[in-house]
Amino acid sequence: MPGDPKDPRDVSKRADPHRDVTGALHDVSNALTVMLGWIGEARLADATRESIEDALTIVEQRARAARDVARRAIGASLPGPDEDRFAGEIIAEVVASLAVEAQRAKVKLVAHVPPEAARARLMPATDVAQVVTNLVLNAIAYAPRGTEIAVTVVAGEAQATIDVIDTGPGVSDERRESIFEGDSAREGGAGVGLRHARAMARAANGDLELLTARGALGAHFRATWPRVDAMPPAPRSVPRLKIFEGTRILVVEDDAHVTQLLEAALTARGAEVTIARTHAELDAALLTGPHDAVLIDLSPIAADPDAAIASLRASSPNATLVVISGSALELPASLQTGGVRFVRKPFEVGEIVAALAAGRT
Repeated sequence: MPGDPKDPRDVSKRADPHRDVTGALHDVSNALTVMLGWIGEARLADATRESIEDALTIVEQRARAARDVARRAIGASLPGPDEDRFAGEIIAEVVASLAVEAQRAKVKLVAHVPPEAARARLMPATDVAQVVTNLVLNAIAYAPRGTEIAVTVVAGEAQATIDVIDTGPGVSDERRESIFEGDSAREGGAGVGLRHARAMARAANGDLELLTARGALGAHFRATWPRVDAMPPAPRSVPRLKIFEGTRILVVEDDAHVTQLLEAALTARGAEVTIARTHAELDAALLTGPHDAVLIDLSPIAADPDAAIASLRASSPNATLVVISGSALELPASLQTGGVRFVRKPFEVGEIVAALAAGRT
C-alpha cells in the first residue's frame, strides 16, 4: 500500500535518519559525554578493580555504539546486523551508563521495568538506547537537584512504550511541537537531539511525543517502539463444520503462539475453549469444570505433573485427555494408564481434531 506523503510518520516518504550527519554527531557527542564521565570515575584514587571493570564495560559499549552511529552516517556498512534485545537489558544499560551524569547533577535515576516489559524484544537496540539516552540526558539537564527522573517501560501486545519523566520546568504549550523541529531553550543547545530521536523512532515505525498536560509539573516524554516479538493477530478462520459444537475444551499450554492456534482452530469448529498457561491458571480453570476434553502440554505442570493430572481427572472424570508435547522424556506415571491420547509436537491441527474426535467415540 503506498504511503501518505502528507503524514510525517510515513516511513516510505522519509529520509533515513541514520544518514543525518548532524544528528549522528549529536549522538556521538552524547556517547563521548558518557565515556568521559566513566573514564573519570575509573581514575579516582579509591576506584576498585571491580568498579574500573564496570566503567570500562560501559565505555566499550558506548564506544561501539558511537562507532556504529558514525559508520551509518557516512554510508558505511556495520560490522554486523543491529540485533534485537530485551527492553530490560537496554534500559538497564542506559541507566547505568548515565549514573555519573545523574550524580553530578544531584538527581536520581529510577527505572521501572516490570518483568513482562523487560522481556519485550526491541530493534534496532542501538537506536532504542540512543533515543532513551537523549531523553534522559535532557531530563538531567532540566531536573532540579535532589529530584527523581523516572524511566518506565510498559509492554503492549504489539509495541512497548518508554516514558521518561522529570519534575523540571516542563515545556510550554507553544513549544510542544517545535522542540522536535530544532527549537532549543537550553543554553548552548543546537536543537538536534529531540528532532533526531523522533526521526529514529519513526524510522522504526514507532514515535516520540511529549505527553505533559497543560499546567503539569515537569516533562513527560514517551517513545513508542514496535516489538519484534509481537504476536500477530489470529487470522480469521474459514467457516468450518461445527463438529465440536457445545464441547468444552481446556487447553493447558504455556506457548502463546500454540494457544493462539488452538483457540482459533477449535472455536472455529464450535468448541468453547479455556486456556491455562500456568499451574495457577490451571487450578482456576478446574473450578469452572467439568470439561469434555483437555489438551495438555507437560511444561506448565512440570513441577508436579501427577498431582495436576489427578486434579484434572477429579474435576473432569469423563474428559478426553490428549497430551501435546515435543518432549522425548518418558510420560509421568499418571499418564501411562489407558485412555490417554498423545500428539507429538510439532503437530498439525488435523491431528488434534482427530485425537479429540476419536476420544468422543
